[in-house]
Amino acid sequence: MANIAKLVSETYALFHRNEFKYPIQGEENTRYMSLKETMWFAYKISGHPMEHGEKGKNIEEYFANQDLSFKMPEGFKEESKMVVTAGGDLLASRHINAKNAEHFWDDAEEFFFNSDVCCANLETPVVPSRPPAYVPKTLLKTFPLNNAEEMFDVFHRGGKGINLFTTANNHALDMGPEGVGLTLDFIDKSDCLHVGTSRSFEERDNFPVIEKDGLRTAFISFTYALNKSVLPEGEEYLANYQRLNLPGADLSLLKKQIKQARNEKNADVVVACLHFSTEFDSYPLQTTIDMAHRIMEMGVDVIIGNHAHTVQPIEKYRYTDPFSGKKKEGLIVYALGDIVTPVEWEGMINSRLNNLIRVEISKGNIDGETVSLVSGLQIRPMYVYAAVENDKCSDFRLLNLFKLMNDIEKSPVSLTEKDKREVKRLGTLASKLLSKEIASL
Repeated sequence: MANIAKLVSETYALFHRNEFKYPIQGEENTRYMSLKETMWFAYKISGHPMEHGEKGKNIEEYFANQDLSFKMPEGFKEESKMVVTAGGDLLASRHINAKNAEHFWDDAEEFFFNSDVCCANLETPVVPSRPPAYVPKTLLKTFPLNNAEEMFDVFHRGGKGINLFTTANNHALDMGPEGVGLTLDFIDKSDCLHVGTSRSFEERDNFPVIEKDGLRTAFISFTYALNKSVLPEGEEYLANYQRLNLPGADLSLLKKQIKQARNEKNADVVVACLHFSTEFDSYPLQTTIDMAHRIMEMGVDVIIGNHAHTVQPIEKYRYTDPFSGKKKEGLIVYALGDIVTPVEWEGMINSRLNNLIRVEISKGNIDGETVSLVSGLQIRPMYVYAAVENDKCSDFRLLNLFKLMNDIEKSPVSLTEKDKREVKRLGTLASKLLSKEIASL
């Protein structure tokens, strides 16, 4: 089936070669794709990832010229600081389990877990009373996901790992409306935070605000789609859904939560975790960039994006905060890629590139006026390693990509010649997408 789809999509691409050289703006029907969108998607997942920006938009040049250093304003006196680390999507694969993921975090834990808040996108329900449901080998139709309890334990690490899970994504309702509540019940038992799906309107409005030494940071989470699921009437609280990939989309709920965070919950900083952008594209579309700017101008300080299943660039965006009226420099991370990417995705060759980030947020004063701002950023590109033989995975882990490239013979794992070529290729792609800022790693 996958081979037939590849042949059909590549034949279709021959007649649309000028269009298929660059990312395309879909019709943004979040439940059904047009024929062209379907062929474009099938073409990309058959080993043709899109590594260029939209034609004529100068998007590649724009991101290549980004300066991602955050310098403190003159006269700023820091009083408190919070470190937030973030990673990408956590998916489900029949090949990955607690045993072969025993060393999954070895090369990442010091950078990723040594923080005040460690967050990632849980892109699957976790309903232990139901059988696990994994990503299939071919992605030509929507599919339900349900992760195994043992994999959640790998992510959470008994409280020493990820401590904030975002749950607003296109798979949020895969186990039905009741699966949302069961997943949140399960997360609650692990004594960690979640945001993006809810069991009531009250819970939806009670998104987490984390405080450290007087610095209050609010976290909100929204998704652009729910696949073919529909929020039941009267139960719209189940998932924070706004059509984030659609130009001119209604963002009233998102705007409401930003106002609640700043005006009612006294948050100094708002972090928006957004499930948006386009799958398997290395650059966001111009409409996605415009949407991110629009959201930031509503009063968001940091946008952490996911859904693309590959790394996309990072932007420092200067805007006027609507609450203080002051100019600020915000951070937009368009896509961090997959922390756990399914081994089944043989054609999605860029899904093995992942990005972890450390964001420093500071609160202090300038001439007696209280100021909160993004004060630092560290980037850590990772290689998602999987040792697969005879359709079985014996070792699955994250490896520091540039450390690996600099001395590949000292790799903690046994790399095949194919792996080594892939590491080199993904390193080149990471350097292109993340610009000069990765040199500090």
